[in-house]
Amino acid sequence: MPYFKYKGRNTEGKAVEGLLEADSEGDLSQKLSRIDILLIEAAPDRSSQPVFFRLGKVKRREVIIFTNHMATSLEAGISVIQALTDYADESLDPRFKRTVEDLQRQILAGTSLSEAMSKHPGAFSEMYVSIVSTGEATGKLDAVLKDLVGFLEWQEDLASQVTQASIYPIFLVSMIIGVITLLMTFTIPKFIPIFKNFQIDLPTPTVILMGVSGFFQAWWWVIVLLIIAFIVFYHMSYRTPKGRFFWDGVKLQLPVFGALNQKIILSKFAHYLSMLYSSGIGIIESFSIIQAVVGNEVIRRAVGRSGSAVEKGSTIFESLKNEKYFPPLVMRMIQVGEKTGNLDKSLQKVSQYYDKEIPASIKKMFAVFEPMLIITLGGVVLFIALAILLSVYKMTSTIGAQK
Repeated sequence: MPYFKYKGRNTEGKAVEGLLEADSEGDLSQKLSRIDILLIEAAPDRSSQPVFFRLGKVKRREVIIFTNHMATSLEAGISVIQALTDYADESLDPRFKRTVEDLQRQILAGTSLSEAMSKHPGAFSEMYVSIVSTGEATGKLDAVLKDLVGFLEWQEDLASQVTQASIYPIFLVSMIIGVITLLMTFTIPKFIPIFKNFQIDLPTPTVILMGVSGFFQAWWWVIVLLIIAFIVFYHMSYRTPKGRFFWDGVKLQLPVFGALNQKIILSKFAHYLSMLYSSGIGIIESFSIIQAVVGNEVIRRAVGRSGSAVEKGSTIFESLKNEKYFPPLVMRMIQVGEKTGNLDKSLQKVSQYYDKEIPASIKKMFAVFEPMLIITLGGVVLFIALAILLSVYKMTSTIGAQK
C-alpha cells in the first residue's frame, strides 16, 4: 500500500500536512475525513515506504523502553495517540522515531495499534503484535504491555548471557589459532635451515614439526580457501529447510554446547508459550507463533507436529511426549498444568527453572572448556619447544662427539 504526502485543513480552518498510507487519493481522503481533515492536495511518497524494510531491525533495548513507556502511559489514563506523540518527541533513535510517527499516522487514519505495528516487523515481532492484538480485544492493553516488558527484558538478559558465554571461548580459540599460525609460518621456518645444515638424524617430534610447518607455508592458501568455502556453504545451505534442519540438529548434538543450546531453546519455548497463553491466545495459535520465533528448525518442526496433534484433539502433554528434545521435567509440569487448569503457572515455573539452570550451565561449561583450551595451547607450545630443544641437544652432542 503506497504512502501519500498530503495537505489539508482541520475543522478549525488550520492548515495541516503529513504522511499517510492509503490505497488511492480517494481512500486517503476518506481516512482524513474520519479525523476531521479536509484533503486539499496529495502526492505519492515512495521514500517513506515501509521504514523497517529498508532500515533493518531496531535494538531490543529501544523496544523495551518504548513498551514500558506505553504501559505506564496507558495505565495513567493517557490515550494511545498522546503516548505515541510523547515518545516520538523524546526518542533519540531516528529510525524508531520514524516508526512511532508512522504508528501515529496509521492510528489516526483508523488502524488499530497492533495492525499498525505489523507493518514494522523490524521493530515488532509476530508474537509482540499478536499479544498487543489480544490486549486490544480484551481491553487490557496496559496490563499486556506490562507483561511484555518483563518478557523482553528476559530476552535481553538471555542474549547478554549467551554473548558473555561465547566471548571468552572465542578469544581463547582465536589465540590458539593465532599462536599456531605464527609459530608455523614465521618462527619454525627460521630453525629449519639450521637443522638441515648439520645433516643429522632429527628426532621424530622435530620431523613432524618441520612437516607441519612446511605444509602451512606451501598450502596456507588452501586452508584459507577451505575455511571460506565452508562459511559460504554453511550460509547457502542454511537458507534451505533441509540445510537448517541439518545444521540446527548438529548444534543440538555438539559436546558441551549442544546441551546448553537445547536448554536455551526450551527456555524460549516455555517463556513464549507462557506469555502467549496468559495473554489469552489459544494453544493452536500460540504453537503457530512459536514456530516462527523459536529459532531452531528441529524444535520448530517438533512444535509444528505437536500443534497439529493438539488441533486434532490431543492434549499438549500427549502431543509433546514423543518429541525427544522435551525433557521429563518440562513434560511433567505441562501435564500438571493441564490437569489443574493452571498451565500458565506451570509454564512460568519451567521458565524460572531454566532462568536458574542456564547461568549454572554456562558456569559449568566454563569450568570444563577453559582448562581444555589452556591445556591445548600449553600442549602445542610444549610440543614445539620439545621438538626444537631435542634437535639442539642432538646437534650439540654431535659437535661434541666430532671433537
